[in-house]
Amino acid sequence: MFVPIYSYTVTEHDPSRPWIVLEASRGLTVELEDAQSFYEWAAKSWPCPRYSVDLDPWQLTPES
Repeated sequence: MFVPIYSYTVTEHDPSRPWIVLEASRGLTVELEDAQSFYEWAAKSWPCPRYSVDLDPWQLTPES
């Protein structure tokens, strides 16, 4: 069974001033069954408003 690898970026924000970026970690990866699983996993692993998670741009192409 093929399990896609998702590449993403996590940005940590100051909780009292969410427009302030404390740190950004790029090039992180995780293996999950589908894109919906990625967003559910990200919400649990990197909770808002302290963190924001974005898939890398090439992950959103129809071939991925």
